[in-house]
Amino acid sequence: MDYSLLIIATLGGVAILVGHLFKRFVPEIVVFLALGVAIGPEGLSLINEDNVKSLELLTQVALGAVIFLIGDRLRLDDLRAQRLLLVPINTAQVLLAGVLTFFAVQAAGADTATALVLGLIATETGVLTVAATVKEQRAKGPATDLLLSSVGVTNVATALLFGLSFPFILASSGQAETAQTILVFGQLVVLSTLIGLVGGWILRMFSTALETSGELLLFLLVVLTGIVGAAVAVEGSVVVSTLIAGLYIANTAPWLADRLFAAIRTLEAPIYLVFFVVAGAEIHLDELTQVGVIGAAYAIARAVGKLGGAALGGLAGRDWKLGFRTGAALLPHAGMAIALVALVVEQAPELGGTVSGVVLGSIVVFELAGPIAARRAIRSSGETGKGGSGEAIEPIPEVLSHRSFDRVLVPVGSVDIILPRLPFLLDLVGTMRAELIAVHISRPGTVEPGAEPEVLQLVEAVAAERNITVQKVHKVSEAVAQSLVAAVRDHDAELVVMGEPARTSLLEPSRWGLISQRVVRDVDVPVLVYPVDPSDPEKVPSVYLRRAQQARAHDEGARGEADRVVGVDDPDDDPESTHPVEA
Repeated sequence: MDYSLLIIATLGGVAILVGHLFKRFVPEIVVFLALGVAIGPEGLSLINEDNVKSLELLTQVALGAVIFLIGDRLRLDDLRAQRLLLVPINTAQVLLAGVLTFFAVQAAGADTATALVLGLIATETGVLTVAATVKEQRAKGPATDLLLSSVGVTNVATALLFGLSFPFILASSGQAETAQTILVFGQLVVLSTLIGLVGGWILRMFSTALETSGELLLFLLVVLTGIVGAAVAVEGSVVVSTLIAGLYIANTAPWLADRLFAAIRTLEAPIYLVFFVVAGAEIHLDELTQVGVIGAAYAIARAVGKLGGAALGGLAGRDWKLGFRTGAALLPHAGMAIALVALVVEQAPELGGTVSGVVLGSIVVFELAGPIAARRAIRSSGETGKGGSGEAIEPIPEVLSHRSFDRVLVPVGSVDIILPRLPFLLDLVGTMRAELIAVHISRPGTVEPGAEPEVLQLVEAVAAERNITVQKVHKVSEAVAQSLVAAVRDHDAELVVMGEPARTSLLEPSRWGLISQRVVRDVDVPVLVYPVDPSDPEKVPSVYLRRAQQARAHDEGARGEADRVVGVDDPDDDPESTHPVEA
């Protein structure tokens, strides 16, 4: 009988208890790894090689789930906000770790092909190890965000560099023919990327029809298992496929990505437990004695490259200490490195023999010492304990009986879009007796310098008839969300009213688009978001509109002229009439 799962369940409980007792001294994942070594072939042999292999697919899915989560830290708008430190730190640490490792192992006696492969693999950082350490420390803040984004960027760079280079290393060293080179490239880059894109598309198209978190989590696990299974079947890269799926969802459907990432995070703790206990069982301590001079050169060069490169990159961003701490937290080495070693062994057994001994031996060192270095780096940033449930609960503030708004900011687009909803928006602002801040953002090259857009003139004219004060703001920029956020701050707006594309079918999300999502995230005032059908702005369900419209319908004398200007029919004449809200 196979008792491996029962043994893991029993000893997992022991690991949690021991990890909790000793987490003041060492990270929990080190305890999990040590437990895996103790129960594995190198220890008590409670789990043998066959048991470990039977759990390999489970650990592959666990790895894929956490790699998928990296997408949450690779949203392009967030990366742009961090680019002043993110780009130099990670460019320097990836290049320096790879280059130093190449020259160090070559000087230690490795041939050129081996040195190149080792240099590529050395750039990798253990995603699961860093993520588990951050979670254990309940870290939250700018330095933690930079670290997690750096992990994602580093592994994307590693996957890209290895996928593009390895096939040609095989060809140039005579270990593969042209056909095999093309096949390896296709497996690592083309097929793995295609699998990730298809998986991400499936999640985007069908997850929106699921209402409950349980259904969503189940569907997500099914799709992730399918992505991992497809990558394994074509001998591609599980890391690349799941990473591409996470990137696709995070950047094409941010309104949906938040739900998906939150769902998978509920399983982070058991994922870490299973992965690291099994990973510990796969560690062979005798590999440390086999790495020799090349292995020692690899480990030292990689550590120096990560630490020194990140510090140099931080210096370019005027914060070398933050760069050095980030480099220390990037020392863990596993996950993708193990997968790449397995690929090298499969494609070139002779080359893989040397590479596997060196990398797997160094992984033993980095996975035991790396979490400790990462934890010290996170603690030195002063951000531990800020991201978990252990935060102190603030006292409930005194509830105000009412709140008024003096300045309401409304983004206005084209005349065609604003016309049908202008009466509602002006009534909303007028009811509050507030000043209207009408903001129009033009794309560069679409307006003459100094010219005032027609839509702002229209808003001012109609608002004047209703005795509403208007402050017109015209900006020329490609960054719409950033410009709106700046306008809110520059003009002291107290409320933002903006529209968002509405759900028009079951398979389409009731979505938070990129612009409104960024505005809601970045401003510190209330934001009122209304749905609007982008294909026909007049077709918006009346259920979304305020009672102010109904009151206005009974005062035809006050609204007659305004209705003729904006072309809106009386709602009483058509009980199904609808009015959209500005996008």
